[in-house]
Amino acid sequence: MADAHQFRPVPPERRSREQIDAQRLAVREQIAAWLADTATEDARRADRVGALTDLQERSSGLGPARIQLDEDGIAVTPNRLVVRRDDVPRVVAELQARYYAPQTVSVPGLDGLRVLTTVGAGARSLRASGAVARAVAGDRAAPSHVSLLGAIRKAAGGPEPSGPGGTGLWDFPPAEAEQGGPRIAVIDNGVSAEQRADGWLSGLARTDNLDPLDVVPADAYLDRAAGHGTFAAGIVQQVAPGADVLVLRALNTEGDGDEVDVAREIVRAAQDGAEVVNLSLGFLTAGDRPPLAIEEALRTAIAIAEAEGRHLLVVCAAGNYGDRNPCWPAAFSAVPGFERHVVSVAALRLDDADERQVVGAEWSTHGDWVTCSTLGQGVVSTYVVGREAPASDLLDPDTFGPNSWATWSGTSFAAPQVAGAVVQMVRDGRAATAREALDTLLDEARKHSETENGAPTLDGYGVPLRILPV
Repeated sequence: MADAHQFRPVPPERRSREQIDAQRLAVREQIAAWLADTATEDARRADRVGALTDLQERSSGLGPARIQLDEDGIAVTPNRLVVRRDDVPRVVAELQARYYAPQTVSVPGLDGLRVLTTVGAGARSLRASGAVARAVAGDRAAPSHVSLLGAIRKAAGGPEPSGPGGTGLWDFPPAEAEQGGPRIAVIDNGVSAEQRADGWLSGLARTDNLDPLDVVPADAYLDRAAGHGTFAAGIVQQVAPGADVLVLRALNTEGDGDEVDVAREIVRAAQDGAEVVNLSLGFLTAGDRPPLAIEEALRTAIAIAEAEGRHLLVVCAAGNYGDRNPCWPAAFSAVPGFERHVVSVAALRLDDADERQVVGAEWSTHGDWVTCSTLGQGVVSTYVVGREAPASDLLDPDTFGPNSWATWSGTSFAAPQVAGAVVQMVRDGRAATAREALDTLLDEARKHSETENGAPTLDGYGVPLRILPV
């Protein structure tokens, strides 16, 4: 338990006391059900397998399978190996000696990386890509991992309605309409096409980054992770209302996305001038090895930013697995060469007995590689128009209208608070760069925590912070 440092300026609480109490109770009940279903490692793995099986069944009519679980229970893309460019000749030779016929594909923006795949009649498939990589090439090749937002539940029942009720609006602060400060890229599953009447999310470029909301399958219900990027972008705007936000789409509306696609968008963010990148996504790897494509993307993006006089800061969600196993890209925060660029953010919750205090959320991934944490249980943000699928919320499927808000839980919604906070500190003139802002924020929080709690950090959760009200 800790008394966490409060970021200032404090974002306003727009809900009534009655709303706050009702939503906190509902969230606690959701989380209790979630934890009961995933109390052991075996239960968590069974939950992941069941969610993936469900996803595969629902997307069976949409083309070839995009995801499989390898022998370690890790989600990977079938028929795809990731290899560093200089290792390609040796890896290809080893594959050919085992009767594979790999095709080498370059990745735009990632000159040091190649993808190996098999095409054409008679080619032995690389389908079991994780096993093939380990058996043939050791550390020189790896599967392309898959982020599974929809399969890693954000709480039983998903997002729940919030907002002013009726036809009321929570208007965007008019004094903050002018954008400024360091550009922040939110790499996620896109943003809703809705042009809200309350002013939130206005000014965001909407081109190839739209979240279609209902694809897997197209059944008039919201997909499992629909609105995830919209929610994350809304969090950034709440903390830094005038931020220059760029939303990039690397995941589909179900929330799954290939590591190479995420890597490509990280580089694109740097090319488009981002100083801060928010990654509310993540995946596990066999043997906790750093994922090759993300590692190459981070090196490339950091170099691009440095060449233009920027220090790139990548803020990552620590994961929702409830254990201490590294979740990537967040775990790059402890990999030499990336410590000053990657920030891993775990989730806190309010203490049940004293809501002035915070504790580490039991469902949050945590560990000594975590940089900091903030409240990630019962976060309120902008949501999308649509109906929740009955299978997503067995108790009470919800309908969300125009200008909707929701409460949702996950480290996905802790990370953009930290990203928004560093942007706002630069906008306020409290720091010259995002990295300097983060250092200042964490230093202030450590001093507060040491004074109030006797220790500068919360074991496994890094430096505790309070940013948005929950």
